[in-house]
Formats: sequence, structure tokens, C-alpha cells
Amino acid sequence: MGIFMSYKSCGFINHGMEFRPNNIIAMCSQVSHIGGGNIILLKDFNPKSFDIEALVKKKREIADCVRKGMVYPNCLGCTDLKEWDELQELSKIKLLMIQHWTKCNSNCIYCFSAKDKKFYNSQKTYEISPILKKMIEYDILDKDGIANFSGGEFTCLKEANKIIDILTKLNYFIIVNSSGVDYSRKLAERLKKGNSCVIISVDAGSQDVHRRIKQVNTYKKVWSNIKKYIRKQTKDYLVNIKYIIVPGYNDNEEEINKFIDNCVNAGVRSIVLGIDANYFEANRENISDHIFRLFDSTREKVEKLNISFTIANRALTMLTIGKYANPFWEKYRFDDGVYADRYFNNI
Repeated sequence: MGIFMSYKSCGFINHGMEFRPNNIIAMCSQVSHIGGGNIILLKDFNPKSFDIEALVKKKREIADCVRKGMVYPNCLGCTDLKEWDELQELSKIKLLMIQHWTKCNSNCIYCFSAKDKKFYNSQKTYEISPILKKMIEYDILDKDGIANFSGGEFTCLKEANKIIDILTKLNYFIIVNSSGVDYSRKLAERLKKGNSCVIISVDAGSQDVHRRIKQVNTYKKVWSNIKKYIRKQTKDYLVNIKYIIVPGYNDNEEEINKFIDNCVNAGVRSIVLGIDANYFEANRENISDHIFRLFDSTREKVEKLNISFTIANRALTMLTIGKYANPFWEKYRFDDGVYADRYFNNI
């Protein structure tokens, strides 16, 4: 009888990559698990002479580790890892993360950009669209993929529309993480066509708390833009409104209840709950019971309203892995890949 072997891998190991500033390309954006993520595929590369062979070589190194039935060290404890009975072969790139981290229209207190302005202001961007064109030329960028704009603000990235135009020709489903401060007609039209979704972090139920967390006075403008996007969406799950719990600022039922009421009044059909990264990293082994109660009570309230309730990745790590692991929460994973699957399968 042969020895049964299972393999732990994910979509990004098999066919993903992430654009970062400072001429860095990584495998993915996951960094909150025990292994720490942060797998660099290329660094200090010349965007005008992009070394595709070096990129593929590094991805093969990671895939070879998986092939031996091992978990790549940086991937240890990642919630994206799945167990496969059959080895998933490397394929063309079809999962793209675009994190420019160079411009934003908010100054969220939980973002590393607010924590370390000197570092943030030193971040250098480069043009991504020529690299995508070269990848198409070398036939390593697949069709029918998923692209996720995150890190920095989508509406502040000069070539955002150019990138979208390139990926639209390849029938990509595009996910946009946004502050909601500025309205994008390009995104709105894609919501109308059903080939994009947007996640807008409001993080507050009142103007004062929103201003304290975001450090900009844009609360009314954000809700106005949310309502415009909702009027455009063709499916209830395409506009997702996010509330990141920031202890000491919005971690109370009164503020969360106001947020839920605002969502109901705006016609929101999908709410995502997250946790402040700085709090999580500092208290990974000592999370307050108060935080867990907030997650549970918020879930109950949202579900009673028949609104979709999901949990963002870092919060999912907090709830399902390590000291406080509870498999109950796994079913509430926010998985934008599911939304893409619905689009591709015309559901």
C-alpha cells in the first residue's frame, strides 16, 4: 500500500504575486500569522527590464517545498493554507495584489503609514502597467484572474485606470479596498457590470470617532459615496462596508450600533468586521475578552438584520489560530475569491 501524502498550499503559492513599492515583488500580503509571510520574489529590480525568469525560479523554490509535503516556513499558521490530496502545480499568474503604499487621502491611526511617517514618505513607486504588458507578452499572465488593489488608496494611484483597462481585456475580477473619500466612476461602472467589488473602511458610527480614527474630516462625504456605489451595484455583495475595531476609540457597542444603523439606512447588504493590526500584534497572546464579546454581539445583530457578516483576515487569524482558536468563526471568513467565482460562473 502506498503512503498517502497531503499538500498544504494556497492560490498565491500556485499562481499569485504582489506588487509592492521600492521595486519589490512579493508572493502575497499575508503577514499576521506565526510564520510572518513577507516572502520576497524579487527586490531592487529594474521595472524596465523585468526579470520574469528570476520571478518564476523563486516561486518554484517555494513550490518544491510544498511538493515534499512541507509547509514553507514563512507560511506557517496562515489561514489561507489549504490541504490538497493532489499536488497543485505552478501555473500562470492569475492572482495579483497591487499595494503601492505611496499615496492616500486618509491618515488612519491603525495604518503603518501613520505610525512611521518617515518610512512611509520614503516609499518609491514605479509603473506597474508596463510590467503587466510584458507578462502578457511572455504569456505568464493568465486570463479570468483576480486583482486586488490594497495598501495606499486606489483613487490616488495615477495609473489605476490604466491597470484596470489592461486587466479588463483579460476578464479580471477586480477588488478595491478604499477609504471611500473619493468617488471613482471607473469603479462604479464595474460595479454596474458586476465585475468588481469594493471594501470601504468606515470604522465608525459617528462623525467625531471617524475623524479621530481617520484623521480627516470626510465622514459625510464617505457615506454619500457609499450610497452612490450601492445604487450602481448589481449584486448585494459587491459593496462591502468595513468596521475595524480600534481599542480605545470605537470598541464599544454604542458606536458599533450607530455604524450598523447607518449601514441599514444606506442600504448596505454586506458588513466586514476587522481588528486593529497594532493591537493584535501587541496582544496576540492576551486578547481582551471584551473584544471577543464585541465580535459575537456584532455578528448576532447583523445576522438578525439579514445582512451578510464576514471577518477580515487578521481578525480571522485572531479567532481561528493559536491560543484563542475557535473553528466556529471559519465560516465567516471574508473571501473575495468567492465573489469572483460568482462572477465567472454568472451566479
